[in-house]
Amino acid sequence: MRENVAFQGKGEQTRFVHARHPGVGCAIAIEFKKFFMDEWTGVPDASELDAMQAFIGHAADTCRQLLRG
Repeated sequence: MRENVAFQGKGEQTRFVHARHPGVGCAIAIEFKKFFMDEWTGVPDASELDAMQAFIGHAADTCRQLLRG
C-alpha cells in the first residue's frame, strides 16, 4: 500500500458537471484525510463514517439553501 498519495483527478468531474449543467449544477471536489479508516488494513471506523456522512449531508443542505438564495 501507499501512504499519503494524493489523487490526481485534475478536476475533471467538476468541469464535467459545470459544462453539462450550467446554472444548476454545482460540483465541489472534497479531499479527506483517511482518519476514518486504518490505512494499512482498510478497516473503516463506523462512528467516524457516520460523523462524516452527517457532515457532508449538512454541507450539502447548506449549499442547496445558498444556491436557492
